[in-house]
Amino acid sequence: MSRRPTNWGPEHTHITTVFPRRLEEMMGDMTFTQLALLSGVSASTLTAWRSGTTVPDLRLLFSVCTVLDASIDWVVGLDEMPSPPPQPTVDDTQPTVDYPQPAVDDTQHAEADAT
Repeated sequence: MSRRPTNWGPEHTHITTVFPRRLEEMMGDMTFTQLALLSGVSASTLTAWRSGTTVPDLRLLFSVCTVLDASIDWVVGLDEMPSPPPQPTVDDTQPTVDYPQPAVDDTQHAEADAT
């Protein structure tokens, strides 16, 4: 099955224009050989994607985006965010302080003493 269906006009042009630039941006200093080893996608396939000869298969694209920690939507030009924003983390290095909660009876006495 061809990766370029005959009824793909603007979609094919879009992905073959946006995707190669974003692939290179995601890779940074990484080589195609390194990405191929980490993702399981052959270097020749990655080269064909970069040149716009073929478009990525979803399963392979998922593998590459997982390795590069990038959003598939961004890589193919559907979103302008390169990856999901980082999630806040809990700082486990700081001790937590547990303040004692008053018992129900203590609260009732405190209210009675205040009157």
